Amino acid sequence: MIKRTFKIIANLFSLLLVIVLLLSLYSFIQSTRNSDSLPSIFGFNMLTILTGSMEPGFTQGDFIIIRPYSTDEPMIDDVVTYRKESGTFVTHRIVDVVNRNGTSLFQTKGDANNVVDEALVHPDQIVGSVMVKIPKLGFLLKFVKSPLGLITITSILFLSLIVSIIKKMVTAKKQEQVIR
Repeated sequence: MIKRTFKIIANLFSLLLVIVLLLSLYSFIQSTRNSDSLPSIFGFNMLTILTGSMEPGFTQGDFIIIRPYSTDEPMIDDVVTYRKESGTFVTHRIVDVVNRNGTSLFQTKGDANNVVDEALVHPDQIVGSVMVKIPKLGFLLKFVKSPLGLITITSILFLSLIVSIIKKMVTAKKQEQVIR
C-alpha cells in the first residue's frame, strides 16, 4: 500500500515537472520571439507577481493567469493587468472609473499601497483580468528558466528515465529466471 502511494506521488511529481518545464520552455520561446508581448496560451497570458503591492491577496512569486478583459463594463474591485507607458506590466485593482471626454479611464491601486496609482489607465492599456493565482509557482518557473534550473530539471527527468529502464530490466530478468 505504501509502495503504491509512493509510486502515485512520484508519478504526479514527474508530471508536474514536465508541465512546468514545457510551460517554461514555451514561455521562453514566446518571449524571445516577441519581447513586447506577454507569453500566452489560447489567449490567456501568464505572469509572475514581482512586488508586494497587492499583498495579502497576491504575494511576490505568485504565478497568475490573465484572461481577456472587456473594458465595456469595467467593474470596481476587478484586479487587472495593464501595460504602463514605460512598457512594464502592473497588476492592480480598479478602484474608480473616471469619464474623460467620453472615454472611461481607470483609477487603480495596489492593495498594499496607501495611495492610488499616479496615472489613470486607458482601456487600450489593459491586458486582462486575473483569472487564476498559483502561489509561489513563479519562483519555481524563474528557477527552471535559469541555466542551473534547466540542468537540474533535465537531470531529474533523465535520472528518473534511467531508473525506470533499469527497474524494467531487473523485473524482466527476475521473470526470466522464474520461468526457467
